[in-house]
Amino acid sequence: MNKLIVLLLVGLLALPAIAQDYNKGYNMQKRSEQRALQRFTLKEWMDNKDRRALMDLWLSINTPSPYEFALSGSYFQYSLDSAGLKDAKKSIEGSFDAYATLVGITAQYQNNIEEKFNDVTGLFNLRLFGNTLQGTHITLHYGLRTRTQSENIYRLNQTFPAATLQLYMTKYFGVQSHYRLYLPLSESFFGDTTGDELNAGVFIEYGPLRLFGDYFEERQASRLLNVGTVIKRTGTKVGLKIYF
Repeated sequence: MNKLIVLLLVGLLALPAIAQDYNKGYNMQKRSEQRALQRFTLKEWMDNKDRRALMDLWLSINTPSPYEFALSGSYFQYSLDSAGLKDAKKSIEGSFDAYATLVGITAQYQNNIEEKFNDVTGLFNLRLFGNTLQGTHITLHYGLRTRTQSENIYRLNQTFPAATLQLYMTKYFGVQSHYRLYLPLSESFFGDTTGDELNAGVFIEYGPLRLFGDYFEERQASRLLNVGTVIKRTGTKVGLKIYF
């Protein structure tokens, strides 16, 4: 009897220690499970690598390219006003644009058979507002236009700053304007020469194609041996532009 009482007392005294050990075991199990959630395994790394590769492929397919290109051709009909005499003229022009995000270059060539000169123009472009050629944007330019008379009577190398504003009124229709200020230069045939040029018009688009029509005015003022001359070209041009 005494031995039974002693065993019961020992058991009662041991219960708190057993409970404490049980709780410790529970906490240790929980902490082990938490560590398992953060454990690095080769299988998970391989699975994540495959998922990242698929995400990169999806992004490469669906992310727009930062490069933009455009090719256009224009037909001019204008009135040439020189020394009070007016004459109807025609000309053609082609241009190519290449952009990488916000900066780009433009090359233009005009072959004016009736006035017997050609223009070769290059521009550096910086888009201040807007993110695409086929969108509303404001772009600044700096360029060089070389006008060469076919009989080598004169050659004008005119640098100019310029600005372009393009505004979409609807999804497929918009307005555009372009202004150039030709900086002063001295040339043996014309003398001291300045000038400017304004283009303004409308366009309509369908996909990558744009049909446009512009009013333009180009003025050239020269002074040679204290004699001033002004040449003015005023008219319209129509053209087609392709974006790709």
